[in-house]
Amino acid sequence: MAQRRTPRDDRGMSLVVVIAATAVMATLVIAGTAMALNSQRHGHHTASWDAALAAAYGGVEDYRSLITANPDYWRYGNPAAPFTSESGSVVTAPPTPNPAFDTVAGGTWGIVPTTGDGEAARFRYEVDSSEYESLGRIRLRSTGAVGDETRTVVASIGQEGFIRFLYWSDYEIMQNAAAGAACQTAANWDSEHNRLKYAWEGRTCGMQAPLYGDVYYGAGDEFNGPFYSNDSPLVCDGTFNDMFLTMPLAQNPTQLYRPYNCGGPAPRFAVPPQQPEVPIDLPPTNAEMKRETRYDLATNPGCLYTGPTSITFHSNGTMTVRSPWTLSTQTSGTGDTSGRNRPDRCGAPGTDANQLGHPGGATVPVVEGSLVFVQNVPSTPTNVNFTPQGATEMAQRCGAADGSQNGVGYPMAGENPHLSKVYYPYGCTAGDAFVKGEFKGHMSIAAENYLWVASDQGTSTGGVTYAAPSSLLGLVGQKAVVIWHPVNAAKANILAVNDVRIDAAVLSVTGTMAVQNYDIGVHRGNIVLFGAVAQKYLDPTECTNCGAGATATGFGTNFTYDTRLQNIAPPKFLQPAVTVFRATQFAEVHAAFDAEGNPS
Repeated sequence: MAQRRTPRDDRGMSLVVVIAATAVMATLVIAGTAMALNSQRHGHHTASWDAALAAAYGGVEDYRSLITANPDYWRYGNPAAPFTSESGSVVTAPPTPNPAFDTVAGGTWGIVPTTGDGEAARFRYEVDSSEYESLGRIRLRSTGAVGDETRTVVASIGQEGFIRFLYWSDYEIMQNAAAGAACQTAANWDSEHNRLKYAWEGRTCGMQAPLYGDVYYGAGDEFNGPFYSNDSPLVCDGTFNDMFLTMPLAQNPTQLYRPYNCGGPAPRFAVPPQQPEVPIDLPPTNAEMKRETRYDLATNPGCLYTGPTSITFHSNGTMTVRSPWTLSTQTSGTGDTSGRNRPDRCGAPGTDANQLGHPGGATVPVVEGSLVFVQNVPSTPTNVNFTPQGATEMAQRCGAADGSQNGVGYPMAGENPHLSKVYYPYGCTAGDAFVKGEFKGHMSIAAENYLWVASDQGTSTGGVTYAAPSSLLGLVGQKAVVIWHPVNAAKANILAVNDVRIDAAVLSVTGTMAVQNYDIGVHRGNIVLFGAVAQKYLDPTECTNCGAGATATGFGTNFTYDTRLQNIAPPKFLQPAVTVFRATQFAEVHAAFDAEGNPS
């Protein structure tokens, strides 16, 4: 008899399958949830990480706005901040507490204003002002924080100044034309601001015969650096290889220069012309620089010289100064009623060997990190540098009782300085500085009258050159910075036909960078400049058809921008009338604080 099979029961196996499937689904849900949570956490981390960097930049902007509102804010900070103390900066707490200067755990932060409901962004910053007085630069370390994330940047902050540009001008017109009767008419004069109108405002006097005062840019003009003018330049040709910032024409706001047809091709702009964000205006004088020679005001007072002064630089970092009228080289009190001498720093007054009044002058180190100011002989008896200007004193200090000599070698033998239609006199008692040589160091020179760039007869290259690549020099003339170019009575050059080299940041406050006798003699060569040029007006440096037989006279120009001037300035260099600071050279570094405020 055969055995009968019992039917199989699948209900237990189905339960196992259901449980297994549910477990798999749960695992997938958990994994998916974990992935979503992790993604959300990562997204939150990324958002906070990016926002912390933005907060650090916000700190830089906060400090920049504070120092723009108060240019003395560079004196404030937290002396205990590591970045500040390690730099040797001397700072004090500001009169109004600034929470961003805090450096302790659990302390205060500056807050970035927000309009949304996100996490509060905050910042702290530490200031390094150790180079501000010498080079015009502040370094700021700013840390931003959002949530648990912190990031730190270091920025360089400096004043928006004239030497941020290779070329800067206030007016694009010749100085003598601007002073002429044609420019003083109601149509060309802004009575509200008591100044000559700019070309973009409708000035026409520079284009009128017989005095064509507007100088145009042509085929031979090339600018290898930023160009700026408060006026509207007259451009027919030329190459502009960097920024070109000028004011738009009132009658045509899209036009940022005055087109001029001189038969050449169109001008070439590496960057489309733009209007400047903030106009830059000249102060009326360079007198602020003189304050830096007062030992009751300046922390690193420079040297004050009186009357015509010659300064010859030497490649070893010294200078020979000849200044016959000088009595006190540093002063104090309003009106310079007190004074002192620093023979080791500025030279000793007197006529003995190695003194300022001796024909050989006094040789001293350059005034590192500060300046030299050359002033007119004072007329106030209470001034410590006052000397009566009678015939006896003139003969003793100038070399001629009638003032026809200036006491430091000008005019030179055989020179006739009165022949050019643009005349720059040698004043016997004027605050004129005559500068030449190989400069090594960091210093500025300012003259209350003219600053002359001189040279030695027969040298291959005259002017002022850097003896070391790290050197930095500023040259500031109140009336003009004049390239010395003497001629004789026959209108012939006295000096050899050579280039004149100038390594410096050059500024003329009320005049221009000019060439003496630019319209006389034969063409000398080029002004080879490495630095920057800023001037009130624009005068030509050469004339293409002024010489005998319609030949060229004067100097051509060959300018190269010293890009260091984007971020630093020569010591005590003159700043614009309205101070605006800008931040450059951002670099991210290791976070200086954690989110709790603990220094890292």
